[in-house]
Amino acid sequence: MTASPNRTMHHMFETAVPLALLLALVAAPIAAGAQGVLTKAPALLEAVEAEYPPEARAAGITGEVVLTIDIGADGSVLDAQVIEPAGHGFDEAALEAVRAFRFSPAEIDDVPTAVQIEYRYRFFFREEPPPPAEPAEEAPLPVNLRGVILERGNRRPLVGATVDVANGFAVVRTDAEGAFEVAGVPEGEVEVVVLDPAYERFSTTETIEPGRVTEVKYYVYRASASPYELVVVGKRERKEVSTVAISAGELTKLPGVSGDTVKVVQNLPGVARPPFGSGRIVVRGGDPEDTRAYVDGQLVPLLFHFGGVTSVYASELVDEVQFEPGNFGARYGRATAGRIELVTRPPAKERLHLVADVDLFDATGLAEGPVAEDVTVAIAARRSYVDAVIAGAEKVSPESFEDVGFSIAPRYYDYQGKIAWQAGPKDRLSLDVYGSSDKLALVGVDTGIEGKISVSTSTAFTAVGVTWDRQLGPDTRTKLQIFPGWRHQDFFFDPLFLEVDSYDVSVRADGYHDLSPALTLGAGLDLMYSWVKFEAQVDAPPPPGQIPSPDYRDNLVSLAYDQAVVQPALWTEAVWQPVPGLKLVPGLRVDHDTFFRATWVDPRFTTRWTLSEETTLKGSVGLYHQPPQPQYGTVELGNPDLQEEGAIQYGLGIEQRIAGPLGVDVQLYYKDLFDMVIPSNRVIVRDGERVRERYANEGTGRSYGAELLLRYEPDGRFFGWIAYSISRTERDKTVVGGMMGPSGGENSDQPHNLVALGTLELPEIWRGLSFGFRLRYATGNPFRPAAGGVYDVDTDGYRRIPGTSTARLPDFFQLDLRVDKKWTFEESSLVAYADVQNVTNRENIEGVEYKFDYSRWAYSPGLPIFPSIGLRYEY
Repeated sequence: MTASPNRTMHHMFETAVPLALLLALVAAPIAAGAQGVLTKAPALLEAVEAEYPPEARAAGITGEVVLTIDIGADGSVLDAQVIEPAGHGFDEAALEAVRAFRFSPAEIDDVPTAVQIEYRYRFFFREEPPPPAEPAEEAPLPVNLRGVILERGNRRPLVGATVDVANGFAVVRTDAEGAFEVAGVPEGEVEVVVLDPAYERFSTTETIEPGRVTEVKYYVYRASASPYELVVVGKRERKEVSTVAISAGELTKLPGVSGDTVKVVQNLPGVARPPFGSGRIVVRGGDPEDTRAYVDGQLVPLLFHFGGVTSVYASELVDEVQFEPGNFGARYGRATAGRIELVTRPPAKERLHLVADVDLFDATGLAEGPVAEDVTVAIAARRSYVDAVIAGAEKVSPESFEDVGFSIAPRYYDYQGKIAWQAGPKDRLSLDVYGSSDKLALVGVDTGIEGKISVSTSTAFTAVGVTWDRQLGPDTRTKLQIFPGWRHQDFFFDPLFLEVDSYDVSVRADGYHDLSPALTLGAGLDLMYSWVKFEAQVDAPPPPGQIPSPDYRDNLVSLAYDQAVVQPALWTEAVWQPVPGLKLVPGLRVDHDTFFRATWVDPRFTTRWTLSEETTLKGSVGLYHQPPQPQYGTVELGNPDLQEEGAIQYGLGIEQRIAGPLGVDVQLYYKDLFDMVIPSNRVIVRDGERVRERYANEGTGRSYGAELLLRYEPDGRFFGWIAYSISRTERDKTVVGGMMGPSGGENSDQPHNLVALGTLELPEIWRGLSFGFRLRYATGNPFRPAAGGVYDVDTDGYRRIPGTSTARLPDFFQLDLRVDKKWTFEESSLVAYADVQNVTNRENIEGVEYKFDYSRWAYSPGLPIFPSIGLRYEY
């Protein structure tokens, strides 16, 4: 079946204005360039020491100037601006110096690219040495002091650092390897001082012996604020309206998420608070299934182990987390809510890097480094030991597990492997392997119907993929990704069971071309193939409005499917800048689904208008579709004639830089839902027989609200944000046939959601000490209380009578705290951390519990105070 032409045209006319502009641009063969990945940060090659301002020298004061530096694709400094002045002549001196700096070029997808960095220039005060006497002509003196300067804790070389020997006898700079040498240093004890704006002042005394070369190696502490901790990849001209990008460096010390790359998304505007800290991600009123998650553009089947303990991909290999609550571009589809993407980094090129992290739940290990000149490798793995803890507890106190025990204690693991090969100046290939496994089995579970039974569940997946990036020319680039994989899920609750095996292949082929400096075009193929083997025996849900039987064995239905599902899609997009500062991004996506025999066309449009360096206005409108969940399309339990669900998304916003690293992003959105799958009581004719329709594409709904993100970018001392969402979600609950049905995605409708979090470095108290906090407030979730119970003589049990009114749980409030202490050794570091959730031990309500006859109910509390501690070692 294909989408109704009238229905499709109706929704396309609702986006007529952007579509008209779209058709004027997408006639070209390919559309807008992708953002790309920062594969190499700029490195300072040549530094110029600023002249110490006479006014400041006379007063004996020091200073620190914060600047932004625009670095060209060749590493030259294009421009520099002071954003945090120091006065006393420091600003002018720093500007003059940094404009003469030279960097190695930054690379995005291994292509030299212009970027902007934030740089802190520190002025260290030292007395001027007396002018040296005119030396007589002598033979060159031999080198008698040689050394190398490395960053303490990770062994990175300091490039361009100033080395002052014997109070001005010789002042030299380190080379690309951090090395330096000095000739003719006077014999005896001499002072050696290392100065670099990015690092703390280092001073030591060396003894120079006659006829010997003194070899030294210095390990220098990085200053609390990195000079270019903020590499502004946004200089590549962002085209999205609602993307929030969080760098990996911001994640490691956030309380309540324990450095998890995906959990941080649950603290951003537009995301409802998940119950019990679970892995549900409800975006702008959608269901969890309405948001898609990706790793480097490839769809992942699940995000979390056991629903929320931790994500399935190691944070150590993630460079950035991208989150779009709506209005994402044409490159992505099959979703009516949001997009989450983990952008991974290539393995370390410089040296061997090892990480070990152990906490109360699991242990993580990472090893990476170069194995050849152009080949780097990374391997990471995580394994929980909750099963070992439970096994030990059973031995110590077996009476505690008399009623319910574990035949397989809860355990999970995941693994990642990456091989990157720079095959040539225009070719980069990578091999990625990652996967996850969860398993749990209980015995002695009392169902209240027939004795005690066993329950077990497991999920697992593996993905293996090859990515080939090819630079065809200075204006044309391509990317090909092929990812075969396997997924498994099972659940056994005798006599109920479900077992699914899926063998998948995902293919992405993207091409980008710059027609001119004002117009970039790109297009691509997004293909997913799955061969699914599905077997199940489940209890059939009762017709809408009927009271369910208390015995789940009354209406068992067996299912068995073995079939292929193909989901091809073509997309095209353009980025056009008709005038400086104004960006128009029309896009078009065409999808097909063989399981539901449906085809849909989604036009989309985005615009960004940069009024100044500080202010950007933005807006978007687009059509989005997704196939229904597969269970709704089965003959036995659903309706095989269902079509795709749809949404029209509108967005308006403003980005404003307030001062320095502080900025605000405000967005208004409205989402119109249509053709949603809802229960149906109708009887229809299918294949010549009268059957229940069960489900129909006749549901509607809307979600609307405002989102604010007040964000303080990392400056080496503090980072954090305040996220606030005010929103409403409404769904049409009328079952086809005139009765009331389930409330759907509005079960997570939270009109008010506030998160304030941050991390502060406190070296003044103790070097390596940091403190983090997270405060969260959210409106309680809606629920529908039971109207009572009715006694069933046949089963000797009570059946629940569904209620028709809606109530809300009490509001949620939680305060989380985290403390980190880092010890930095010469070549490694050790971090001890304590993360305490719900430090006030507040009894937050997560649900309701009923008496056996449904005559009374009471609130069910959530997690109490929940501490966690851990150690992290890095070499």
